[in-house]
Amino acid sequence: MEQDNKTKKIKFNPETLLCIFIVLCPILDMASFIFRNSLNTSLSPSTFIRPIIPIIIMGYLFFKNDKKFKIKSIIIGTIFIAYGIIHIYCFNKIRTLSSYSNATHEMQYLVNYSFMILNLFLFIYFFKGENTEKLRKSVFIAASIYIVSIFIAIITKTSSATYLEEQIGYKGWFESGNSICSILLLSMFCFLPLLKDKKYKIGVGIITILIGIFLTMYVGTRVGLFGFILVFTLYIVSEIIQELFKSKKINKKVTIIGIIAIIAIVGAVTIFGSTTLKRRNDLKEKEQTIIDKEKNQQSHITGDLLNIAKKIENGTLEEGYMDEAQKQSVIDLYNKANEINLKNTDRRMQQLIYNMALVKNQKNPLLIIFGNGYVLNFYELVFEMEVPAILLNFGVFGFALYLGPFIAIFLYALIKEIKNIKNIDAEFVRLFLGCGFAFALSFLSGYTFFNQSSALIIVVICALLFDKTKNLNKEN
Repeated sequence: MEQDNKTKKIKFNPETLLCIFIVLCPILDMASFIFRNSLNTSLSPSTFIRPIIPIIIMGYLFFKNDKKFKIKSIIIGTIFIAYGIIHIYCFNKIRTLSSYSNATHEMQYLVNYSFMILNLFLFIYFFKGENTEKLRKSVFIAASIYIVSIFIAIITKTSSATYLEEQIGYKGWFESGNSICSILLLSMFCFLPLLKDKKYKIGVGIITILIGIFLTMYVGTRVGLFGFILVFTLYIVSEIIQELFKSKKINKKVTIIGIIAIIAIVGAVTIFGSTTLKRRNDLKEKEQTIIDKEKNQQSHITGDLLNIAKKIENGTLEEGYMDEAQKQSVIDLYNKANEINLKNTDRRMQQLIYNMALVKNQKNPLLIIFGNGYVLNFYELVFEMEVPAILLNFGVFGFALYLGPFIAIFLYALIKEIKNIKNIDAEFVRLFLGCGFAFALSFLSGYTFFNQSSALIIVVICALLFDKTKNLNKEN
Protein backbone atom coordinates (compact mmCIF):
# COMPACT_ATOMS: atom_id res chain seq x y z
CA MET A 1 0.00 0.00 0.00
CA GLU A 2 2.82 2.42 0.91
CA GLN A 3 4.57 1.55 -2.32
CA ASP A 4 1.41 2.40 -4.27
CA ASN A 5 1.23 5.81 -2.57
CA LYS A 6 4.88 6.56 -3.39
CA THR A 7 4.46 5.67 -7.04
CA LYS A 8 1.18 7.56 -7.35
CA LYS A 9 1.53 10.30 -9.95
CA ILE A 10 0.97 13.94 -9.08
CA LYS A 11 -1.93 15.28 -11.14
CA PHE A 12 -1.04 18.13 -13.50
CA ASN A 13 -3.22 21.12 -12.58
CA PRO A 14 -3.24 23.89 -15.25
CA GLU A 15 -5.68 26.07 -13.26
CA THR A 16 -3.33 26.24 -10.27
CA LEU A 17 -0.37 27.00 -12.54
CA LEU A 18 -2.24 29.88 -14.18
CA CYS A 19 -3.18 31.28 -10.76
CA ILE A 20 0.49 31.06 -9.70
CA PHE A 21 1.34 32.86 -12.95
CA ILE A 22 -0.87 35.80 -11.87
CA VAL A 23 0.67 35.96 -8.38
CA LEU A 24 4.18 35.90 -9.85
CA CYS A 25 3.56 39.02 -11.98
CA PRO A 26 4.50 41.67 -9.37
CA ILE A 27 7.63 39.70 -8.42
CA LEU A 28 8.70 39.39 -12.06
CA ASP A 29 7.98 43.09 -12.66
CA MET A 30 10.15 44.09 -9.70
CA ALA A 31 12.93 41.74 -10.83
CA SER A 32 12.79 43.27 -14.31
CA PHE A 33 13.06 46.82 -12.92
CA ILE A 34 15.95 45.97 -10.59
CA PHE A 35 17.93 44.19 -13.31
CA ARG A 36 17.46 46.95 -15.87
CA ASN A 37 18.21 49.82 -13.50
CA SER A 38 20.84 48.30 -11.21
CA LEU A 39 22.72 46.20 -13.77
CA ASN A 40 22.03 48.45 -16.78
CA THR A 41 20.88 45.57 -18.96
CA SER A 42 17.91 45.37 -21.32
CA LEU A 43 17.34 41.71 -20.40
CA SER A 44 16.22 40.21 -17.09
CA PRO A 45 15.32 36.71 -15.89
CA SER A 46 11.61 37.65 -16.04
CA THR A 47 11.90 38.01 -19.84
CA PHE A 48 12.57 34.27 -20.07
CA ILE A 49 10.59 33.07 -17.02
CA ARG A 50 7.29 34.78 -17.91
CA PRO A 51 6.47 32.72 -21.05
CA ILE A 52 7.34 29.36 -19.45
CA ILE A 53 3.98 28.64 -17.76
CA PRO A 54 1.78 29.45 -20.82
CA ILE A 55 4.11 27.40 -23.07
CA ILE A 56 4.03 24.39 -20.71
CA ILE A 57 0.23 24.49 -20.48
CA MET A 58 -0.22 24.93 -24.23
CA GLY A 59 2.15 22.01 -24.81
CA TYR A 60 0.10 19.93 -22.37
CA LEU A 61 -3.11 20.81 -24.25
CA PHE A 62 -1.55 20.16 -27.64
CA PHE A 63 -0.42 16.63 -26.81
CA LYS A 64 -3.48 15.81 -24.71
CA ASN A 65 -6.13 16.75 -27.31
CA ASP A 66 -7.16 15.08 -30.55
CA LYS A 67 -5.88 15.59 -34.08
CA LYS A 68 -8.49 18.26 -34.84
CA PHE A 69 -7.25 20.45 -31.97
CA LYS A 70 -3.63 19.98 -33.10
CA ILE A 71 -4.44 21.01 -36.68
CA LYS A 72 -6.33 24.12 -35.51
CA SER A 73 -3.45 25.08 -33.20
CA ILE A 74 -0.89 24.68 -35.99
CA ILE A 75 -2.99 26.73 -38.44
CA ILE A 76 -3.54 29.57 -35.96
CA GLY A 77 0.13 29.55 -34.91
CA THR A 78 1.19 29.67 -38.57
CA ILE A 79 -1.06 32.69 -39.20
CA PHE A 80 0.54 34.61 -36.31
CA ILE A 81 4.08 33.68 -37.42
CA ALA A 82 3.36 34.56 -41.09
CA TYR A 83 1.93 37.94 -40.05
CA GLY A 84 5.00 38.60 -37.89
CA ILE A 85 7.43 37.81 -40.74
CA ILE A 86 5.61 40.09 -43.21
CA HIS A 87 5.30 42.88 -40.62
CA ILE A 88 9.03 42.81 -39.80
CA TYR A 89 9.84 42.72 -43.54
CA CYS A 90 7.73 45.87 -44.08
CA PHE A 91 9.33 47.56 -41.07
CA ASN A 92 12.88 46.89 -42.30
CA LYS A 93 12.07 48.12 -45.82
CA ILE A 94 10.96 51.58 -44.66
CA ARG A 95 13.11 52.07 -41.55
CA THR A 96 15.11 55.32 -41.50
CA LEU A 97 17.83 56.95 -39.39
CA SER A 98 15.19 58.69 -37.27
CA SER A 99 13.53 55.39 -36.27
CA TYR A 100 13.29 54.98 -32.52
CA SER A 101 14.56 51.38 -32.55
CA ASN A 102 15.31 48.25 -34.57
CA ALA A 103 13.60 45.03 -35.76
CA THR A 104 14.45 43.18 -32.53
CA HIS A 105 12.57 45.77 -30.48
CA GLU A 106 9.67 45.70 -32.96
CA MET A 107 9.54 41.91 -32.64
CA GLN A 108 9.17 42.25 -28.87
CA TYR A 109 5.78 43.90 -29.41
CA LEU A 110 4.66 41.07 -31.70
CA VAL A 111 5.75 38.45 -29.14
CA ASN A 112 4.02 40.24 -26.24
CA TYR A 113 0.73 40.64 -28.10
CA SER A 114 0.86 37.03 -29.35
CA PHE A 115 1.40 35.69 -25.81
CA MET A 116 -1.52 37.86 -24.67
CA ILE A 117 -3.81 36.03 -27.12
CA LEU A 118 -2.40 32.67 -26.01
CA ASN A 119 -3.15 33.57 -22.38
CA LEU A 120 -6.69 34.64 -23.31
CA PHE A 121 -7.32 31.24 -24.89
CA LEU A 122 -5.86 29.34 -21.90
CA PHE A 123 -7.85 31.26 -19.28
CA ILE A 124 -11.11 30.91 -21.20
CA TYR A 125 -10.41 27.20 -21.78
CA PHE A 126 -9.68 26.31 -18.14
CA PHE A 127 -11.74 28.69 -16.00
CA LYS A 128 -15.45 28.03 -16.07
CA GLY A 129 -18.20 28.16 -13.46
CA GLU A 130 -17.18 27.85 -9.82
CA ASN A 131 -13.41 27.66 -10.34
CA THR A 132 -13.40 31.31 -11.56
CA GLU A 133 -13.30 32.29 -7.86
CA LYS A 134 -9.64 31.20 -7.82
CA LEU A 135 -8.89 33.92 -10.36
CA ARG A 136 -10.32 36.69 -8.17
CA LYS A 137 -8.27 35.57 -5.19
CA SER A 138 -5.11 35.32 -7.29
CA VAL A 139 -5.61 38.84 -8.64
CA PHE A 140 -6.20 40.11 -5.09
CA ILE A 141 -2.95 38.52 -3.86
CA ALA A 142 -1.03 40.01 -6.81
CA ALA A 143 -2.55 43.48 -6.22
CA SER A 144 -1.63 43.21 -2.52
CA ILE A 145 2.00 42.45 -3.40
CA TYR A 146 2.07 45.41 -5.80
CA ILE A 147 0.68 47.98 -3.38
CA VAL A 148 2.53 46.78 -0.25
CA SER A 149 5.86 46.77 -2.11
CA ILE A 150 5.19 50.30 -3.39
CA PHE A 151 4.60 51.65 0.12
CA ILE A 152 7.69 49.82 1.40
CA ALA A 153 9.69 51.53 -1.38
CA ILE A 154 8.22 54.94 -0.47
CA ILE A 155 8.86 54.47 3.28
CA THR A 156 12.45 53.26 2.71
CA LYS A 157 13.03 56.09 0.18
CA THR A 158 14.03 53.60 -2.52
CA SER A 159 11.07 54.29 -4.80
CA SER A 160 11.73 55.46 -8.35
CA ALA A 161 10.07 58.68 -9.53
CA THR A 162 7.10 58.48 -11.89
CA TYR A 163 8.49 61.38 -13.93
CA LEU A 164 12.27 61.09 -13.80
CA GLU A 165 13.12 64.48 -15.34
CA GLU A 166 10.99 66.46 -12.88
CA GLN A 167 11.36 63.92 -10.02
CA ILE A 168 7.61 63.96 -9.47
CA GLY A 169 5.53 61.06 -8.15
CA TYR A 170 6.34 57.60 -6.81
CA LYS A 171 6.01 54.25 -8.59
CA GLY A 172 7.96 51.88 -6.34
CA TRP A 173 10.26 49.33 -7.94
CA PHE A 174 8.40 49.31 -11.24
CA GLU A 175 9.20 50.61 -14.73
CA SER A 176 6.13 52.70 -15.58
CA GLY A 177 3.77 54.80 -13.49
CA ASN A 178 0.93 54.50 -15.99
CA SER A 179 1.36 50.73 -16.22
CA ILE A 180 1.22 50.22 -12.44
CA CYS A 181 -1.91 52.43 -12.37
CA SER A 182 -3.52 50.31 -15.09
CA ILE A 183 -2.69 47.06 -13.26
CA LEU A 184 -4.16 48.24 -9.94
CA LEU A 185 -7.27 49.81 -11.48
CA LEU A 186 -8.06 46.78 -13.62
CA SER A 187 -7.41 44.46 -10.67
CA MET A 188 -10.11 46.26 -8.69
CA PHE A 189 -12.74 45.10 -11.18
CA CYS A 190 -11.77 41.53 -10.26
CA PHE A 191 -11.36 41.60 -6.49
CA LEU A 192 -13.82 44.25 -5.24
CA PRO A 193 -16.67 41.65 -5.18
CA LEU A 194 -14.67 39.88 -2.42
CA LEU A 195 -15.76 42.73 -0.11
CA LYS A 196 -18.95 40.71 0.35
CA ASP A 197 -17.00 37.66 1.52
CA LYS A 198 -16.53 37.68 5.33
CA LYS A 199 -13.14 35.95 5.03
CA TYR A 200 -11.71 38.61 2.74
CA LYS A 201 -13.73 41.70 3.71
CA ILE A 202 -11.15 43.33 6.01
CA GLY A 203 -8.15 42.46 3.83
CA VAL A 204 -9.80 43.68 0.63
CA GLY A 205 -10.90 46.87 2.42
CA ILE A 206 -7.37 47.66 3.62
CA ILE A 207 -5.79 46.97 0.23
CA THR A 208 -8.43 49.08 -1.54
CA ILE A 209 -7.73 52.02 0.82
CA LEU A 210 -3.96 51.71 0.22
CA ILE A 211 -4.51 51.59 -3.54
CA GLY A 212 -6.76 54.65 -3.29
CA ILE A 213 -4.16 56.64 -1.31
CA PHE A 214 -1.40 55.73 -3.76
CA LEU A 215 -3.34 56.39 -6.96
CA THR A 216 -4.91 59.67 -5.89
CA MET A 217 -2.02 61.23 -3.96
CA TYR A 218 1.35 59.67 -4.74
CA VAL A 219 1.76 58.30 -8.27
CA GLY A 220 1.21 61.65 -9.99
CA THR A 221 -0.71 60.52 -13.10
CA ARG A 222 -4.18 61.51 -14.24
CA VAL A 223 -4.86 57.82 -14.88
CA GLY A 224 -4.34 57.09 -11.18
CA LEU A 225 -6.20 60.10 -9.80
CA PHE A 226 -9.32 60.03 -11.97
CA GLY A 227 -9.19 56.29 -12.61
CA PHE A 228 -9.56 55.32 -8.96
CA ILE A 229 -12.47 57.70 -8.40
CA LEU A 230 -14.16 56.36 -11.56
CA VAL A 231 -13.63 52.66 -10.77
CA PHE A 232 -14.82 53.03 -7.18
CA THR A 233 -17.86 55.00 -8.36
CA LEU A 234 -18.66 52.31 -10.95
CA TYR A 235 -18.53 49.68 -8.20
CA ILE A 236 -21.05 51.59 -6.08
CA VAL A 237 -23.31 52.27 -9.08
CA SER A 238 -23.29 48.58 -10.11
CA GLU A 239 -24.38 47.59 -6.59
CA ILE A 240 -27.19 50.16 -6.65
CA ILE A 241 -28.34 48.99 -10.11
CA GLN A 242 -28.47 45.38 -8.90
CA GLU A 243 -30.61 46.31 -5.91
CA LEU A 244 -32.96 48.29 -8.15
CA PHE A 245 -33.46 45.29 -10.45
CA LYS A 246 -33.88 42.85 -7.57
CA SER A 247 -35.98 44.67 -4.99
CA LYS A 248 -36.98 47.84 -6.88
CA LYS A 249 -35.41 49.79 -4.00
CA ILE A 250 -32.13 51.61 -3.53
CA ASN A 251 -29.83 50.11 -0.89
CA LYS A 252 -29.45 53.13 1.39
CA LYS A 253 -26.50 51.65 3.29
CA VAL A 254 -24.41 51.03 0.15
CA THR A 255 -25.39 54.41 -1.32
CA ILE A 256 -24.48 56.38 1.83
CA ILE A 257 -21.16 54.54 2.32
CA GLY A 258 -20.29 55.04 -1.36
CA ILE A 259 -21.07 58.76 -1.35
CA ILE A 260 -19.10 59.30 1.89
CA ALA A 261 -16.11 57.38 0.47
CA ILE A 262 -16.08 59.38 -2.78
CA ILE A 263 -16.39 62.70 -0.89
CA ALA A 264 -13.55 61.60 1.42
CA ILE A 265 -11.30 60.82 -1.58
CA VAL A 266 -11.99 64.17 -3.27
CA GLY A 267 -11.55 65.99 0.05
CA ALA A 268 -8.24 64.27 0.82
CA VAL A 269 -6.85 65.20 -2.60
CA THR A 270 -7.98 68.81 -2.15
CA ILE A 271 -6.66 69.19 1.41
CA PHE A 272 -3.40 67.25 1.24
CA GLY A 273 -2.67 67.89 -2.40
CA SER A 274 -1.76 65.43 -5.12
CA THR A 275 1.40 64.93 -7.14
CA THR A 276 -0.87 64.84 -10.21
CA LEU A 277 -1.82 68.48 -9.66
CA LYS A 278 1.86 69.42 -9.29
CA ARG A 279 2.64 67.62 -12.55
CA ARG A 280 -0.12 69.60 -14.36
CA ASN A 281 1.35 72.88 -13.08
CA ASP A 282 4.84 71.92 -14.28
CA LEU A 283 3.49 71.14 -17.75
CA LYS A 284 1.80 74.55 -17.93
CA GLU A 285 5.13 76.22 -17.13
CA LYS A 286 6.88 74.13 -19.80
CA GLU A 287 4.43 75.28 -22.48
CA GLN A 288 5.76 78.84 -22.18
CA THR A 289 9.39 77.85 -22.80
CA ILE A 290 9.06 76.51 -26.38
CA ILE A 291 8.90 79.41 -28.86
CA ASP A 292 8.41 79.32 -32.65
CA LYS A 293 10.79 82.19 -33.52
CA GLU A 294 9.69 82.50 -37.15
CA LYS A 295 6.06 83.00 -36.15
CA ASN A 296 7.06 84.88 -32.98
CA GLN A 297 4.65 82.85 -30.85
CA GLN A 298 4.49 79.89 -28.50
CA SER A 299 5.14 76.66 -30.41
CA HIS A 300 2.32 74.13 -30.80
CA ILE A 301 4.64 71.11 -31.12
CA THR A 302 7.58 69.99 -28.99
CA GLY A 303 10.95 71.72 -29.28
CA ASP A 304 12.68 68.77 -31.01
CA LEU A 305 9.86 68.38 -33.53
CA LEU A 306 9.88 72.13 -34.21
CA ASN A 307 13.60 71.89 -34.97
CA ILE A 308 13.00 68.98 -37.40
CA ALA A 309 10.10 70.82 -39.10
CA LYS A 310 12.28 73.90 -39.70
CA LYS A 311 15.09 71.75 -41.15
CA ILE A 312 12.62 70.05 -43.51
CA GLU A 313 11.32 73.44 -44.67
CA ASN A 314 14.88 74.77 -45.14
CA GLY A 315 16.09 71.59 -46.86
CA THR A 316 18.85 71.07 -44.27
CA LEU A 317 17.66 67.77 -42.74
CA GLU A 318 20.30 65.03 -42.82
CA GLU A 319 20.09 62.74 -45.86
CA GLY A 320 18.26 59.50 -45.01
CA TYR A 321 17.09 60.78 -41.62
CA MET A 322 13.46 60.63 -42.77
CA ASP A 323 11.77 59.46 -45.98
CA GLU A 324 9.46 61.74 -47.96
CA ALA A 325 6.28 60.41 -46.31
CA GLN A 326 7.70 61.08 -42.82
CA LYS A 327 8.86 64.57 -43.78
CA GLN A 328 5.47 65.49 -45.21
CA SER A 329 3.75 64.06 -42.11
CA VAL A 330 5.88 66.25 -39.81
CA ILE A 331 4.90 69.32 -41.88
CA ASP A 332 1.24 68.23 -41.79
CA LEU A 333 1.50 67.93 -38.01
CA TYR A 334 3.14 71.35 -37.72
CA ASN A 335 0.41 73.02 -39.79
CA LYS A 336 -2.46 71.21 -38.07
CA ALA A 337 -1.08 71.95 -34.59
CA ASN A 338 -0.89 75.66 -35.44
CA GLU A 339 -4.39 75.59 -36.90
CA ILE A 340 -6.02 74.11 -33.77
CA ASN A 341 -3.69 75.82 -31.24
CA LEU A 342 -2.51 72.49 -29.86
CA LYS A 343 -0.53 72.50 -26.61
CA ASN A 344 3.13 71.64 -27.19
CA THR A 345 3.01 69.38 -24.12
CA ASP A 346 0.16 67.30 -25.55
CA ARG A 347 2.38 64.66 -27.14
CA ARG A 348 -0.36 62.05 -27.54
CA MET A 349 -2.43 64.31 -29.80
CA GLN A 350 0.70 65.22 -31.78
CA GLN A 351 1.41 61.51 -32.23
CA LEU A 352 -2.18 60.86 -33.35
CA ILE A 353 -2.11 63.63 -35.98
CA TYR A 354 1.32 62.56 -37.27
CA ASN A 355 0.57 58.82 -37.49
CA MET A 356 -2.73 59.37 -39.30
CA ALA A 357 -0.96 61.68 -41.74
CA LEU A 358 1.83 59.12 -42.22
CA VAL A 359 -0.55 56.33 -43.30
CA LYS A 360 -2.17 58.76 -45.76
CA ASN A 361 1.18 59.95 -47.14
CA GLN A 362 2.69 56.47 -47.46
CA LYS A 363 -0.14 55.40 -49.81
CA ASN A 364 0.88 51.76 -49.47
CA PRO A 365 -1.84 49.05 -49.21
CA LEU A 366 0.70 46.53 -47.86
CA LEU A 367 1.50 48.84 -44.92
CA ILE A 368 -2.21 49.46 -44.27
CA ILE A 369 -2.80 45.68 -44.04
CA PHE A 370 0.38 44.60 -42.20
CA GLY A 371 1.44 47.83 -40.48
CA ASN A 372 4.32 50.27 -40.88
CA GLY A 373 6.01 49.48 -37.55
CA TYR A 374 5.51 50.71 -34.00
CA VAL A 375 9.11 51.90 -33.46
CA LEU A 376 9.52 53.20 -37.02
CA ASN A 377 9.40 56.90 -36.20
CA PHE A 378 11.26 59.61 -34.26
CA TYR A 379 11.06 58.87 -30.52
CA GLU A 380 8.55 61.64 -29.73
CA LEU A 381 6.24 60.31 -32.46
CA VAL A 382 6.09 56.70 -31.25
CA PHE A 383 2.33 56.27 -30.85
CA GLU A 384 1.33 55.92 -27.17
CA MET A 385 -2.45 55.64 -27.77
CA GLU A 386 -2.50 51.88 -28.01
CA VAL A 387 -5.82 51.11 -29.73
CA PRO A 388 -5.23 53.40 -32.75
CA ALA A 389 -1.51 52.49 -32.64
CA ILE A 390 -2.29 48.79 -33.13
CA LEU A 391 -4.54 49.69 -36.08
CA LEU A 392 -2.13 52.14 -37.76
CA ASN A 393 1.27 50.68 -36.80
CA PHE A 394 0.39 46.96 -36.92
CA GLY A 395 -2.16 47.22 -39.70
CA VAL A 396 -5.70 45.94 -40.16
CA PHE A 397 -4.48 42.33 -39.98
CA GLY A 398 -2.55 42.95 -36.75
CA PHE A 399 -5.53 44.77 -35.25
CA ALA A 400 -7.78 41.78 -36.02
CA LEU A 401 -5.27 39.29 -34.55
CA TYR A 402 -4.42 41.16 -31.36
CA LEU A 403 -7.51 43.19 -30.42
CA GLY A 404 -10.16 41.31 -32.41
CA PRO A 405 -10.76 38.59 -29.76
CA PHE A 406 -11.21 41.17 -26.97
CA ILE A 407 -13.60 43.26 -29.07
CA ALA A 408 -15.56 40.09 -29.96
CA ILE A 409 -15.99 39.18 -26.25
CA PHE A 410 -17.05 42.75 -25.42
CA LEU A 411 -19.65 42.83 -28.23
CA TYR A 412 -20.87 39.30 -27.38
CA ALA A 413 -21.47 40.43 -23.78
CA LEU A 414 -23.14 43.66 -24.93
CA ILE A 415 -25.62 41.80 -27.15
CA LYS A 416 -26.51 39.32 -24.37
CA GLU A 417 -26.76 42.20 -21.88
CA ILE A 418 -29.31 43.99 -24.05
CA LYS A 419 -31.35 40.80 -24.58
CA ASN A 420 -31.31 39.84 -20.88
CA ILE A 421 -31.21 43.26 -19.22
CA LYS A 422 -33.49 42.22 -16.33
CA ASN A 423 -31.42 39.15 -15.45
CA ILE A 424 -27.92 40.63 -15.28
CA ASP A 425 -26.26 41.11 -11.90
CA ALA A 426 -23.72 43.56 -10.47
CA GLU A 427 -20.82 41.22 -11.23
CA PHE A 428 -21.73 41.05 -14.92
CA VAL A 429 -22.03 44.84 -15.08
CA ARG A 430 -18.62 45.30 -13.37
CA LEU A 431 -16.84 42.86 -15.69
CA PHE A 432 -18.44 44.44 -18.75
CA LEU A 433 -17.43 47.91 -17.55
CA GLY A 434 -13.96 46.55 -16.71
CA CYS A 435 -13.53 45.33 -20.28
CA GLY A 436 -14.63 48.71 -21.62
CA PHE A 437 -12.36 50.46 -19.11
CA ALA A 438 -9.40 48.44 -20.45
CA PHE A 439 -10.04 49.81 -23.96
CA ALA A 440 -10.34 53.35 -22.57
CA LEU A 441 -7.08 53.00 -20.62
CA SER A 442 -5.33 51.61 -23.68
CA PHE A 443 -6.54 54.54 -25.78
CA LEU A 444 -5.87 57.33 -23.27
CA SER A 445 -2.86 56.00 -21.36
CA GLY A 446 -1.18 53.49 -23.68
CA TYR A 447 0.98 50.41 -23.06
CA THR A 448 -1.99 48.62 -21.44
CA PHE A 449 -2.22 45.57 -23.69
CA PHE A 450 1.53 45.63 -24.38
CA ASN A 451 2.49 45.47 -20.71
CA GLN A 452 2.31 41.76 -19.92
CA SER A 453 1.06 42.19 -16.36
CA SER A 454 -1.78 44.60 -17.15
CA ALA A 455 -2.63 42.50 -20.24
CA LEU A 456 -2.93 39.44 -17.99
CA ILE A 457 -5.47 41.24 -15.78
CA ILE A 458 -7.44 42.20 -18.91
CA VAL A 459 -7.33 38.54 -19.95
CA VAL A 460 -8.75 37.55 -16.54
CA ILE A 461 -11.54 40.15 -16.82
CA CYS A 462 -12.45 38.94 -20.32
CA ALA A 463 -12.32 35.27 -19.29
CA LEU A 464 -14.66 35.99 -16.36
CA LEU A 465 -16.95 38.09 -18.57
CA PHE A 466 -17.06 35.38 -21.25
CA ASP A 467 -17.97 32.76 -18.65
CA LYS A 468 -20.69 34.97 -17.12
CA THR A 469 -22.12 35.71 -20.57
CA LYS A 470 -22.24 32.02 -21.51
CA ASN A 471 -23.97 31.16 -18.21
CA LEU A 472 -26.44 34.01 -18.72
CA ASN A 473 -27.25 32.58 -22.13
CA LYS A 474 -27.79 29.07 -20.70
CA GLU A 475 -30.03 30.29 -17.88
CA ASN A 476 -32.35 32.02 -20.33
